[in-house]
Amino acid sequence: MYTKKIALLFFLFSSFSILAQPVEISVKVLQAFSDQAKLYRYTGTTAQLVDSAWQGSPGTYSFFLDSAYVKGLYKINVGKNISFDIVVNNEPVIDVCTVVYAPDDSLKSENSLENRVYWQFEKHKKRHKQHLWLLNSLIDFYPDSASFKTSILKDIEMQELSQNNFANKLASQYPNLLASKFIRLEQKPLHTNLLYPNNMARQSPASKWWGSIDLADAAIVNAPAFSSRLWSYIELFFNDDFDKEEQDSAFISGIEQLMKLDMKQGLKKELRGMLLDGFVDSSYPSVTEFLETNSFGTLPPIRQKSAADLIPQGPRVKVGDKAYNFEVSLKDGSKVYLSDINANYILVIFWSSWCPNCIEALPRVKELYTQYHPKGFEVIAVSLDDEDDLWNSYIKSFGLNWINMREPITIGSELLYMYKVEETPMMFLLSKDLTIISRPATRRQLRARLRKIFN
Repeated sequence: MYTKKIALLFFLFSSFSILAQPVEISVKVLQAFSDQAKLYRYTGTTAQLVDSAWQGSPGTYSFFLDSAYVKGLYKINVGKNISFDIVVNNEPVIDVCTVVYAPDDSLKSENSLENRVYWQFEKHKKRHKQHLWLLNSLIDFYPDSASFKTSILKDIEMQELSQNNFANKLASQYPNLLASKFIRLEQKPLHTNLLYPNNMARQSPASKWWGSIDLADAAIVNAPAFSSRLWSYIELFFNDDFDKEEQDSAFISGIEQLMKLDMKQGLKKELRGMLLDGFVDSSYPSVTEFLETNSFGTLPPIRQKSAADLIPQGPRVKVGDKAYNFEVSLKDGSKVYLSDINANYILVIFWSSWCPNCIEALPRVKELYTQYHPKGFEVIAVSLDDEDDLWNSYIKSFGLNWINMREPITIGSELLYMYKVEETPMMFLLSKDLTIISRPATRRQLRARLRKIFN
């Protein structure tokens, strides 16, 4: 009995040692000229410094990661703009040999299967990209009708297919390697149809896009390819013909589908954080609010609904709210309230002469005004400029013959407060009863909504 206990303790201790063993990384660089090498760990698309090592014997560097190391893709820098990537997973020893002037092409390892597989993929990918560059450089020399151009496009398609097949075959040979999971992250579906809200559920784009990815392994987030795949997935739900609210709904639908997939809790939390980082300063506050205030399975919300949603006081600037009814200065100098404007639909746009996006957008909005004004569309352009002269010069140069008024930025501006103007341009499309029906972020989104209204 005593012997069995000793054996059990030995087994438990041995298992713990295997799971918690540190990692030694030895690097041999032929023709090295740098006294120091640095080890970085990828967190999303950025690389964080983890360790540095001085040159031992000529061209040799050693790094040590303790048992609390993070599995993922790392970068080793061995000189100015000279670096290469390695996979750190469960291997206690990672040996690397390369040549300083061609590190990517000459990487070798005797002991690390993870890295031999990953570098094999990287070398093939590099040749693939070079081939694609040569093919694409030929396309511009031929008209669309040229048969040779058709042949080039076919070659590009076959090259993409060949790279995809190579990567999938390599990953299938070593399905349990983290390197293989990183390889699969880079293999996006070759044929992806544009997605629309009315058929998203049927097509299940999240399952198609993420079906080959091991979402049970939280380490897959520790590579730039994960972030790239995530945002390529979100781009599937972008449509230039959507108005602002349709676009909000499309992004939210895509995120809902993604968060419903079976994955580790930690990975789901990382995903939400990455999405929030991408959307928080964008023109899609509704998507940010959705990410912050919704629970995703057992992942709790970051915050509750805002007080503005619970207390009917203060600025109300969401779609469906009644817009603030402010006093408008007409062209003849008279003043009326917004509710007195004789129009079926009113666009209130806040802009400024120092805003490049405003200067680019105003002529485009004017085209829409010219097209739809006879049908009952009015524009009230509120400038935040301090000076009359500069404001008037832009009005004249652009020929802005809609209703123009100026509201300089001041602490006591009730208009800017009630519309929560924190940036320019900012647009609100109102119905005749001043209900906010859309908050377009771009001229294209405004055009999409006006087409639905008037056509």
